[in-house]
Amino acid sequence: MTQVWQVEFAIVPRRALAAQAHVPLQRVIDTNWWSAELAPAGYTQQLGAVAAPGRSSDAEHQTWGSDDGNRVDVWSEGGKPTRMTACVDVRRLDAKFAAMLLQFARIANAVLVRRDGIVVEPVVGAFGGALRTSQAWQYASDPASHFASYAQPEDDDQ
Repeated sequence: MTQVWQVEFAIVPRRALAAQAHVPLQRVIDTNWWSAELAPAGYTQQLGAVAAPGRSSDAEHQTWGSDDGNRVDVWSEGGKPTRMTACVDVRRLDAKFAAMLLQFARIANAVLVRRDGIVVEPVVGAFGGALRTSQAWQYASDPASHFASYAQPEDDDQ
C-alpha cells in the first residue's frame, strides 16, 4: 500500500509501453508490463543494490526497502517477473536510492510511469521534476494545506 508521502511509479519496459495502445490510468501500476519482456539478468542482485531486501507474505512478490519508505516491488508468475513498481518517500529524499533506481531502469531499458500516467525518463532532472510535481511532495512540503484541499467547503446558510 502506498502512503501519502510516497510517489509510486511502475517500472515499464520501453518496448512494452510502445506496444500498448492504451492503458487506463487506474491500471498503470497494476499492468503486468514485464509479461512479454525479459527482466535484466541478475535483477534481484541489482535491486539489492537499490534497497535492502524486505519481507513479503507471498512467494510471487519480492520487495526491497520498507513499506513506509523507499521501496521496490516485483511480482512474478512461475518465477518470471511480470510487474515492477517503485515507491519514493519524499519526506526524506535518499540520493543513493534514487541513483540506483534510475540506474536499474536504464539497465532494464525501462521508463518510470507515475501513477497518474506521467512517463519519466530515468535521468535525474526528469525524476526530480516528477517528484516535485507530485501530490506526495505537496503533502511532505505542507501537510496542513494538503489536507485542507480535501475539506468540504463550509455552507454559509447553516
